[in-house]
Amino acid sequence: MLHSEQRLQAGRRRLAQQRQRLAAVQQECRRLQGEIGVQQQLARAGNLNGAALDRQQLFGWLRKNAADRRRSQALRLELRRQQELGKECAEQVSAQHAQCRHLEGRAERYQTLLADEQKKARLRQLEIEECEIEERLSWSK
Repeated sequence: MLHSEQRLQAGRRRLAQQRQRLAAVQQECRRLQGEIGVQQQLARAGNLNGAALDRQQLFGWLRKNAADRRRSQALRLELRRQQELGKECAEQVSAQHAQCRHLEGRAERYQTLLADEQKKARLRQLEIEECEIEERLSWSK
C-alpha cells in the first residue's frame, strides 16, 4: 500500500471518529434541551397561583423553587458548553473532510500519472519490439 493511500485511510478514520463525536455531542444537546423543557414545565406547574400557604409551606416552596432554578441554570450552562463543543467538532469535521478531499485529489492525480507512465512504458516497449522485428527482418533479406 502506498504512503498516500495510508494517509488517506487514516484521514477517513479520523473523519469517521470526529463525525461520531459530533453526533454524540448533538445527542447530548438534544437530551439537555429536553431536560430543560421538563424543568420549565415543572416550574410552571409548581406555581402557587394565589394559594394560601403557611410559613413552613412557603419556605418549602421557596427552597424547592430555588433548587429548580439552580438546576435549570446548571442545565443551560451545560447545554451552552455542549453547543460550543459541538461547534468545535463541526469545524474539525469540516477541516478533516477538506483534508480528505485534498488527499483524494492527490491520490487521483498520482493514479493518473502512474497510468500515463505505464502507458508510455508499454508504447516504448512496443516500439523497441517493433524495431527488433524490423532489424531481424532486414538481416534475413
